[in-house]
Amino acid sequence: MLFAKTRNFLTKHAVTISGAGERVLVLGNGFGTSQNCWTQLLPLLEARSRVVRFDWAVSPKHYDSARYATLDGYVEDLLGIIAATVHGPCTLIGHSMSSMIGMLAATREPERFHHVVMIAPAPCFIRDEGYDAGFTCGEIDALLDAISDDYLAWTEAFAPVAVGGPPNSTAIDGFREGLRALRPDVALSMAQLLFTMDLRPQLQAYRTPTTIIQPSADPVVPAAVGRYLAGLWPQAELVIVESAGHLPHVTAADQVAAILARVAA
Repeated sequence: MLFAKTRNFLTKHAVTISGAGERVLVLGNGFGTSQNCWTQLLPLLEARSRVVRFDWAVSPKHYDSARYATLDGYVEDLLGIIAATVHGPCTLIGHSMSSMIGMLAATREPERFHHVVMIAPAPCFIRDEGYDAGFTCGEIDALLDAISDDYLAWTEAFAPVAVGGPPNSTAIDGFREGLRALRPDVALSMAQLLFTMDLRPQLQAYRTPTTIIQPSADPVVPAAVGRYLAGLWPQAELVIVESAGHLPHVTAADQVAAILARVAA
């Protein structure tokens, strides 16, 4: 029975294991993307490490609005995936929401994490005194209203802003398709959680060695947020990549690969 539950849990999260090596890398994707977002980095990572990829349980078949009303449900899922696939501590590479989920998971069970690589992390998306985030309260309210009013129109407008770079690129198309793979009510529920969260009170308890990969021109998470986190965490290294947009592992994969080759692969 226990084996069946574990198998069903891993199937729900579409867990994929590839590569070989003693080091284990767990890759966590951000809002609106799937494990396919790591495709460009896989040859490097798989050549040196065992790689665990997964998807968050956000399909209509699996999404539980009560469980995922807070980040605790996602934290439990991440810890469950690691417990089922990794023996000993792992390195987590998390984009955006997965960075913060990883921070909470590593605070709860630090023995499971050797290192965390955070790509464009944000503990809070709303500007505050002494904290220069990407949005005002009014802008977040307008964003959530736009998702609620016409989700397809919002994805059309948001994808090029979030991805950056040339218009009509394959990266923009891919991110737009990833957003549209979410059912609108699920996307709204996730957006309400992520864009209104404030994890700053929980940052001081985090102790895991960390590399923060911060795009130089991210409209969603400004570089000031990366500097804020690096200033709080003496165990963290901040690396700025010359990239527009919120998905540097997709749009600036060569730069991200060079960093990962040094700290994770």
